[in-house]
Amino acid sequence: WQPSAGVTWQIVLSSALNDTSPNVTVYDIDLFENPASTISQLHALNRSVICYFSAGSFEDFRPDTSQFQANDYDKPLDGWPGEYWLNTKSSNVRRIMTERLQLASSKGCDGVDPDNVDGYSFNTGFDLTQADAIDYLTFLTTGAHGLNMSIGLKNAAEIVNKTTVDMMQWAVNEQCLEYQECDVFQPFIGAGKPVFHIEYPSSAPAISASVKEGICGDHSAQGFSTVLKDMGLDNWLDAC
Repeated sequence: WQPSAGVTWQIVLSSALNDTSPNVTVYDIDLFENPASTISQLHALNRSVICYFSAGSFEDFRPDTSQFQANDYDKPLDGWPGEYWLNTKSSNVRRIMTERLQLASSKGCDGVDPDNVDGYSFNTGFDLTQADAIDYLTFLTTGAHGLNMSIGLKNAAEIVNKTTVDMMQWAVNEQCLEYQECDVFQPFIGAGKPVFHIEYPSSAPAISASVKEGICGDHSAQGFSTVLKDMGLDNWLDAC
């Protein structure tokens, strides 16, 4: 499945999806929180479904946490209680992620959105490099494609290059306008692939026309599928 650049979308990660009213082409929803029936319901509405999971962090509230070994994770993710950076080179971590891909496939997900693949930018406790990240993404991409699912690059602006753009079907980006790095993701648009782009206006869900125009009129994100969301990633949606 290769969605085209500029496709419309919604992302809800705060809880299980309970509102399918937004008339958009793609939904990005949590892999664990949503049953297969929700994905079937979206398919019946002619929507495509991307299933979100964290590929680079241990979350102490997920159903498969008991499978991780103590040396698979180390430093906490700043601002995310109960979440710790994973050693993405660990064979056990990769085995668990393969099972998560299989779960996504069994639920009918069209693609996956693996988060926290940019450990090289943080103090993870594991000395991860950009090369390690590309190796891990290659592993995840091979696994997803082998199950007939698509996959995208989450954030990780530093490793947007020919390898990742060619290998992956889209990018999901948070706050590239805020961090002034949207132009880095333009090669996806150049390849005809979407950049699913989120900005989090501080006043959300109350957004002034000038704030929206400032985001939606920014040339560096031209061609992106830009949505305005609040940080909780609940049902509330505004789009360019």
